Amino acid sequence: MFRFASTVRVRKLIVAIAFLATCIACSPMLHAQEDLEEKIPRPATELLLPETTVAFFQIPDFRDTLAKWQEGASGEFFRDENIAPLVERAIDEGRQAYTKIEEDVGLSIDEISSLPGGEMTIAVIAPRRKSPVFMVIFEVDEENEAVDKALDRVRNLAAENGDEFEELEKESGITYETITIDEQKVLTAQKDGLIISCTDEKVLDEFFMRWMGEEVKKVRPLAENRKFITIMNRCASKKELQPEVRFFVDPIGIFKSASYGNVGMAAAKAFLPTLGLDGLLGAGGSMYFADEDFEFVARAHLLLASPRKGIMEMISLKPAYYEPEPWMPANTHNYVTTSWDVDQMYAELTKMVDLFTEEGNFEKLVEDNVNENIGLNLRDDILSLFNGRVTFANATVEPIVLNSAGNIVGLGLKDPERAEEVIEALLEKFREEDEEFAEDFAKDEVLTEYNGIKYWSNSKGRMEDEQDKMNARRAERAERRGEEAEIRGEIRFPDPCIAIMSDCLIITDSRQLMENAIDVNTGSKLALRDNEDYQEMSTKMTNLLGSDMPCAVSYQQPEHQIEMWFKFLQTQNTKDFINSRAEQENEFFTIVQSMMEDHPLPEFEKIKKYLRPNGWFMTSDDTGYHMLWFQEKLKLEKSDE
Repeated sequence: MFRFASTVRVRKLIVAIAFLATCIACSPMLHAQEDLEEKIPRPATELLLPETTVAFFQIPDFRDTLAKWQEGASGEFFRDENIAPLVERAIDEGRQAYTKIEEDVGLSIDEISSLPGGEMTIAVIAPRRKSPVFMVIFEVDEENEAVDKALDRVRNLAAENGDEFEELEKESGITYETITIDEQKVLTAQKDGLIISCTDEKVLDEFFMRWMGEEVKKVRPLAENRKFITIMNRCASKKELQPEVRFFVDPIGIFKSASYGNVGMAAAKAFLPTLGLDGLLGAGGSMYFADEDFEFVARAHLLLASPRKGIMEMISLKPAYYEPEPWMPANTHNYVTTSWDVDQMYAELTKMVDLFTEEGNFEKLVEDNVNENIGLNLRDDILSLFNGRVTFANATVEPIVLNSAGNIVGLGLKDPERAEEVIEALLEKFREEDEEFAEDFAKDEVLTEYNGIKYWSNSKGRMEDEQDKMNARRAERAERRGEEAEIRGEIRFPDPCIAIMSDCLIITDSRQLMENAIDVNTGSKLALRDNEDYQEMSTKMTNLLGSDMPCAVSYQQPEHQIEMWFKFLQTQNTKDFINSRAEQENEFFTIVQSMMEDHPLPEFEKIKKYLRPNGWFMTSDDTGYHMLWFQEKLKLEKSDE
């Protein structure tokens, strides 16, 4: 009996479904059935799937979506004269590598690329009192001979594995062809260029019944599922564009279906209302290309029950005016900011823990395990300091190494002066109780002043010692493997720092990032809020928001992140590492070495124009959270066109 919890089996099953759906497309055996019936206009897929569909992913027209993607910034990037030779070489190398397995697969790369003809849909269906059912819908060109070759190959493989094919002639005149995998049948049929594979015969029968205009008793189509309707309506384009991608997920429906026949999961299901997770009604979204103002626009919606309870209430995000902090550097890779109601989070967490244990137990746990150890009250002395604003960002740390992307976190403060007192009190408490800590974080060494701002960090001497120890260990491992230590690739050793600036507690894993933030805060370096690209993006966000207030905002600059990787690939250390692997006859690195020698990476300035900023914001209403993500349109100079 098929069980959703069997990860290996599910993976094998999905692969088989997708491969069968691809392979069987133009089988003459199935094409013959089309002469037995008059073609009926094909309804939308959501009118054919049942309302019990709990997961749905669809590309309505794969070729059209690919064409629109190629017309945008990504396509322009790969066609750029500085990049195109490298891309073409990579494709050629890929083709050559594929020839080694082409005979086993049975299809050439060109034949594989010719298979997608239009719609591609994957669905998970949760019939009542049954395990989940998987369905794949794949549209092809009906006269594509490549699929006939694949069908023969998959039959041969099935025979070799002891699996058997079987034909089922239905009253509708449609033939199902089945393959059995681990006692689970996968049925595949074709109609009007669509290949439909499914793990349940009844579900597949009902799919075709709806297509023929027949009524399916007791089970409405997905298009009448209220969760699906609400989410898809919220994610529709206001410009009436057709989506390139759509998805829908009913997490509780998936969990309930997966728990069928599983006593443990069925018991866990009873805790969902207690945790408030039964209020997580669904999630979905859509993506649009070819917008006149943006490279793409993506919308997503998290559908929640009202009123929210438990975890859903605990993590409630607050609408506010979110301007980047005055210390946030302009060259950040990613910037995300939001805010939570700290008191509400603590209160809801207290309720949930007490529900699973006994009243007052959470406060006792906090008192015994936190308050007594730090000599302060977690809620009154620490959590009360924060106003709920939370910001995360990352930026490049020099010199460029594999993990040069450093992290910086900002937590908004109600009382910065009290926060400084608490930090000092905690450090002194730990020094009193731990001699090693007292030595590593000596009072006269842990506090550094830079550009008029104080910050706490490990002593530089200790960090240098730790870096030396790590390098020694890596060199020793390299020697055991017969490699040169200096070509094993350098990494950055974290150097945590804490500071209080502009009513914010700032935590980073890099002294360099901390001092950079201080420079920005004092006005000697450009702040993100003053960056022209950010200001332009912020104006577009405001226009898209209208009268709404966001509860979260994000801004990404791929330019800075890609530049970091460009620099990393061109460092001498990286080149030495690639060359050493190539000398050891590693096929992958031999190819990479040859490609980089024949087609050196261009100057970054020549390609950064394609890496446009993008951003997203989130709003909250009675139906849940709604997110809109967009990327700026590529702006080419006349000389570039």
